[in-house]
Amino acid sequence: QMDNPDGSPLRRLQNRLQSLMGISIPLFHARGVFQYSFGLIPYRKPIHTVVGKPIPVSQTPSPSAEDIDHFHGVYLQNLIELFEQNKLSYGLEENQHLTFI
Repeated sequence: QMDNPDGSPLRRLQNRLQSLMGISIPLFHARGVFQYSFGLIPYRKPIHTVVGKPIPVSQTPSPSAEDIDHFHGVYLQNLIELFEQNKLSYGLEENQHLTFI
């Protein structure tokens, strides 16, 4: 999405098109298939995948709410540890931490 603050010509155009068509058309900046100056294909960005240790879980036909809460907590804790171990390798600062909402 391109930057278009309130009052800008781009925002006025987008609001006008929304009033005519009933939907807001997203305006974006991307690259083309054969050239990089204009198009609809997203720019190339690296995708990093980090895999953590497995969480052993015994299958239960009908797990209780306590079981689910326990393993959810284990998952979140392992996710935080994985983030903290790898954040410096991917350009994040030491003072950045993973927050769940």
